[in-house]
Amino acid sequence: MANKLAGQRAKFTKALQDFNTTDDEAVRARAVARMAQALRDGPTFGFGEDDVTQGQDVPAAVVEELRAGVVTAAVAAEDDDALVAEVATTVDTRELCEFGTGRPCVYAYGYACAPDRLKIGRADGDAVARVAAQITTSTPDKPRLVAVFHTDDAGALERGLHAWFQLRERRLEGGGSEWFQVTRDEVVDAYRRLTGAD
Repeated sequence: MANKLAGQRAKFTKALQDFNTTDDEAVRARAVARMAQALRDGPTFGFGEDDVTQGQDVPAAVVEELRAGVVTAAVAAEDDDALVAEVATTVDTRELCEFGTGRPCVYAYGYACAPDRLKIGRADGDAVARVAAQITTSTPDKPRLVAVFHTDDAGALERGLHAWFQLRERRLEGGGSEWFQVTRDEVVDAYRRLTGAD
């Protein structure tokens, strides 16, 4: 059985996906209610907002619902295991390589339609959930998570990898500061050079 934190994270992530990928107001309202419920229930189980959101931005509509203190839409009980499994299916992990130890991590993901472009980001917890939460209506296809580097200092590793590729003029213009024209093997090589890992 999935632990309660995984379930709360999955509930928030799935609702955030629904919120970000539709213009249907009823679907968005339900997503807002589900995110608010996950955040409201978190302290009951000993989790703070950052534990549940894993650093994802909370939409303004959710903040308003939380401030109002009432649930504006009925939210049925959800199976934590089913939610975790559903979120996991939204990200392709067939080519995933994992390195290191620690709960925080740096990840690299991209899309099959652009095989030489990867986003290098970080997560305080589950990388799959972090990537899944970034899916929007403009996502070109299913995200492919190709590398996860577990570390106790994800911020430093992320900055190091970004600097490594920026110095080599591999950062993509217009794609935000975390997108680079690189392959998984190049990211793994940079990780090994920066950390001395095998």
